[in-house]
Amino acid sequence: MSDSCEKRNLKEVSVLFADGDWIESKDQALDGIRLIQTGNVGFGVYIDKTQNAKYISETTFHRLNCLEIYDGDILISRLPEPAGRACLLPKSTERRITAVDCTVIRTDSSVIDRNYLLQFLCSEQYLKTVNSFLAGGTRQRISRKNLEGIEVPYPSIDEQRYWGSFLCKVDARISNEEQRRSSLSRLRCFMLQQLFI
Repeated sequence: MSDSCEKRNLKEVSVLFADGDWIESKDQALDGIRLIQTGNVGFGVYIDKTQNAKYISETTFHRLNCLEIYDGDILISRLPEPAGRACLLPKSTERRITAVDCTVIRTDSSVIDRNYLLQFLCSEQYLKTVNSFLAGGTRQRISRKNLEGIEVPYPSIDEQRYWGSFLCKVDARISNEEQRRSSLSRLRCFMLQQLFI
C-alpha cells in the first residue's frame, strides 16, 4: 500500500452513520420486515440465522420511524464478542432493519470502497482501538460517538478497490478451505464409526 494515505474518521467516510432501532419484544411480529441483530454480525461475515429470525410489521416500522437497511450496508456490532466486528449486508428480497446495538454505515463510494473499509474493520489495529473505548457495567459496548471518531487510513480509491477486491477473494478462499476441512473431518468421523462398529 502506498505511503500517501489520508485519514478520516468513520463518520466522515459515510453518507449514513447511524444506530439501528430500539425494538422491544412487544414490537415484534411473526413476519414482515426482518430485524437483523448483533448475532447476525460475524467477523467479516453475515450470519443468517433464519431459524431465529425476528420481524416487525409495516405498521410498527412506520410507528417507530425505523431505519431501513440495504444490500451493501456495513453493520458493526457495538457489543462483544468482539465489539466492533462488522459485516456487509448481503443481497436479499426481504426488507430489513437492525437493532439498536448495531451501527449502520453506508459508505461514500467516491471516498472509500466498502470492501476496503470492511477489511479495515477486521484489522487488529481497529479492534484494539475499539477495545480501548469499551465501557459499561454488565454489558460492555462502544458508544456510537466513540465509534464514529475512529480514524480510517485510506489510499487512492483505485488502490482501495484493488486491495478490497483482493482481500475479499482471499477471504473466500479461506472460507472454502474451512468448509472443505469440515467436510473431510465429518467424512473421517463417519468412516471411523463404520470401521469400528
